Amino acid sequence: MTGPRPLAKVSIVRSWYHDPLWVLASFGAVLALLGIARWGRAWSPDARRRFLHIGVGSWVLFVTPRFDHLLWALVPPAAFLYANASGRLRSIDPDLASDPAAARGLWTFPLGVGLAYVFFWEDPARASLLAGVAALTFADPAAAWVGRRWGQRRYRGFGFGRSVEGSLAFLVVALAATAWIASGAPTDHLPVRIVVGAAAAGALAEAVTPPGWDNVTIPIVVAAVFGVLF
Repeated sequence: MTGPRPLAKVSIVRSWYHDPLWVLASFGAVLALLGIARWGRAWSPDARRRFLHIGVGSWVLFVTPRFDHLLWALVPPAAFLYANASGRLRSIDPDLASDPAAARGLWTFPLGVGLAYVFFWEDPARASLLAGVAALTFADPAAAWVGRRWGQRRYRGFGFGRSVEGSLAFLVVALAATAWIASGAPTDHLPVRIVVGAAAAGALAEAVTPPGWDNVTIPIVVAAVFGVLF
């Protein structure tokens, strides 16, 4: 009869299968979301893109703290960057890339997540990384939706057709998203300057970045400002 396994051996075994299982779970989650979006063909292409944007971003927020190692965490965004940039996703569902900005956004989303991982993985509790992803996940689609529906005051000379109303929507949602992340970070209080600074920086990045490329600038800028002020 054998006794319990040594703690070191258990830790080694756990490290071998822990991250790969989360990689597989990530593939399954994204494929499930794609299946739901494809099934919902009655939705407009814009609504389906927003569903995928928020759904995939929410999964990233859930799974990021569960990875132990950066290289394993980079596997899903790298794989989906390749799949989306190569046109494989568009061949499955062409409606998701109905215009150049939408097509660009399909591959800049995993690119933005992957770069945020690379630059901010070592931050305490990954709070700045999660703040950047949260702003991208929730504030960016809110800005796009409000801007298309109620945007009247369009920027002149910059903004690529974006509106003040869309930027205000981004700011409000980003305030809530970054406050949520900051509230779970290892600090005794919730500094207002962190939340306001990161949200305002994200709103500015969203307003001045060409369509599609804001999937890269938003998480990087928000995470950077969050990390500096934290």
